[in-house]
Amino acid sequence: MRPRRRRPLGLVALLAALALAGGCSAPVDSGPKTLRAAGIPADLRQETSSTTTTTLVTTGESEEVTVYFIKNDPSTLTDRLVPVKRLVTPPVSVEKVVQTLFAGPTTQERLQGLRTAISPDTTVLGAPIEAHIATINVSKNFASGPPLDQINAFAQVVFTAVEVGGVTGVLFAQNGHRQEVPQGDGSLMSAPLGRAAYPQVTPR
Repeated sequence: MRPRRRRPLGLVALLAALALAGGCSAPVDSGPKTLRAAGIPADLRQETSSTTTTTLVTTGESEEVTVYFIKNDPSTLTDRLVPVKRLVTPPVSVEKVVQTLFAGPTTQERLQGLRTAISPDTTVLGAPIEAHIATINVSKNFASGPPLDQINAFAQVVFTAVEVGGVTGVLFAQNGHRQEVPQGDGSLMSAPLGRAAYPQVTPR
């Protein structure tokens, strides 16, 4: 019988140490990997969802409308209406557009010579449309001051309201009661008014 060859003790110890080290080490990825949603902590998933929602909200829709302010015409030294663009949330309505008009010109627009003859403390109570005629119902008289400013105030509202699609004329009411209002020549009218009622302030 041949004698059995024994491995050196040093070699056996080295192999055992390598095996132990291999069992305790973590695997190394060769590159980045995409994590599944289930593998992401709940609080982080919620934060990502919230950020996306905020982004969608900030891209809200708006629609461009036209309102009319007043500016002195240096060539004739008389007042003229000037169309100005504004943004409102859809759907566009006469009530929304007239409310925007009642807010008045911005500081920058005032510096450019634009003004309004409409009292700033008047509230638009409604603006229903029937047979293409809008009735602007307000909380109080919005046209005060000299007669010419009163005419200009009503002209601003009429020109602004008929810019809304489907509106051809405007009536006025205060707290639900129909009013007679001045047209361009100063005479009082209870019939629907359009742009033709104020030829002296028609934009050039």
